[in-house]
Amino acid sequence: MNQFEIFFDSLYLSFVIFLGIRMLLIEDKYSKILASMTLLLGIGDSFHLLPRIVANVMENGFDVNSFGLFLGTRVSSITMSAFYLLLYFYIKKISEIENKNLDISMIVLFVARLIGVLITFKFSGNMDIISNIPFIIMGLIDIFLLYKYRENEEFKNLAIYVFFSFLFYVPVVLFKNISPSIGALMMPKTIMYVLIVIKLYKNLKKDFVKKDIVEFAVAYLFLGILAGAVYRELGKIYPVQIKMSLVHTHLIILGFIVPTIFYLTVKNLNLSDKKIEKLFRIYNFGIYFSFTTMFLHGLIDSYNISNLVRIAMISISGIGHILITLAVILVSIKALRSRKIIQ
Repeated sequence: MNQFEIFFDSLYLSFVIFLGIRMLLIEDKYSKILASMTLLLGIGDSFHLLPRIVANVMENGFDVNSFGLFLGTRVSSITMSAFYLLLYFYIKKISEIENKNLDISMIVLFVARLIGVLITFKFSGNMDIISNIPFIIMGLIDIFLLYKYRENEEFKNLAIYVFFSFLFYVPVVLFKNISPSIGALMMPKTIMYVLIVIKLYKNLKKDFVKKDIVEFAVAYLFLGILAGAVYRELGKIYPVQIKMSLVHTHLIILGFIVPTIFYLTVKNLNLSDKKIEKLFRIYNFGIYFSFTTMFLHGLIDSYNISNLVRIAMISISGIGHILITLAVILVSIKALRSRKIIQ
């Protein structure tokens, strides 16, 4: 389970953070609030999940990284509370709800949650359970509103995803000290978060057009810059390997420069947007798998990791490189055939 969690956490973080950056570049009146929610989710969880990844490959890792894990859970608790507060205001805007008492109630609940989390820095235990009460109430309000206005296409299935995220979360809060194995429920809870984020992204981006390739390229450029900063800062805490520094340069070249060339190649060709979307989706998955495992290599190669983990990283990275190569070949073939037809 620990070996699986390493990949689960890293793939989740890279997906959500990139999608948040991508949302910022979409021209829509709701893009800022949804991008902020997504980035809060990904960056906030990284404070907790990165120490967990390292702890899973270290000897007595959870004892050695106990403070980092404790601090990470508090940071992610605050960012998740902000996530559901912003979700409330998004629901309010879409549904045109005018209820000042409910607005004040949500803000008060958020402040109470924030105070409760800060108190747990000194007094954990029962206070940790108490601090989750306003958070759960915030979630219940969001669930109620999403269900009430479920006829809105923007809210389709969101009530289900949010409900199950809390359904998996509450037993962990109540029984984690009694039965640590119940913490495995955090994985399906995280899957619910991913489904929420995907739905929010679909609300912003309807149909694929060729211009989207440029927006993806810029998103990869920003992600590459972020990866360079993360490598520098993580190196002050963990003995990261040089492979992590390569994420920065590779994302700029294969994430920014190559898609820009891709766009310049296909923008005037007689290729449908759907065909281009399929090809570019293959390329995106290739980047996703390749650079997530590259980052993971840099983070955990300093430790005595098992052969199974090494084989898995090589396999996932290999799949990513194959998809990138396949996409480049298919785009080249399609471009050449299209030019011949035009001539």
